[in-house]
Amino acid sequence: MTVREEQLRRQIENAFADVPRPADDRIAYAPDAWETPELLSDFRGQHWKDLPVERVRQHAAHLSLLSPEALPYYLPAYLLAALTDFDVRDFLLSQLSIPDESNPDLRRDFQRRFDVLSSAQRNAIQAFLRRMGEEASGPVTRQHWTRALDAYWDAPES
Repeated sequence: MTVREEQLRRQIENAFADVPRPADDRIAYAPDAWETPELLSDFRGQHWKDLPVERVRQHAAHLSLLSPEALPYYLPAYLLAALTDFDVRDFLLSQLSIPDESNPDLRRDFQRRFDVLSSAQRNAIQAFLRRMGEEASGPVTRQHWTRALDAYWDAPES
């Protein structure tokens, strides 16, 4: 691991270190979703630092199922897993990209979920997105990471 990678890991870990663990019944907001029982079983009682990359990958598409209390708690597990796992990385890019203006309801939902993050947490996500853009395999992929950063994460806080 390079010094830069270690610095990013530490930044993510420090930014989310004080987020309280959600109650077991507050991990997922959609109890009737078919993915929820397995998500609850795998995340219940787990500190985000202890979630193996394989488990995060298994639930990479389920980040949107996390409750408002659970999202900032488990998000660093996704960010850290994405540093080494391309499947998690691809799903995370879509989850960290704000929908465009043609989808106002989805856009408001995205803002509602992520506007609650602290400045330090936003800064860690910005650093993560920049790093992923730098590591992107080609100009199109790089553009997607840059667009996610420019469209929401680099914007001034409201």
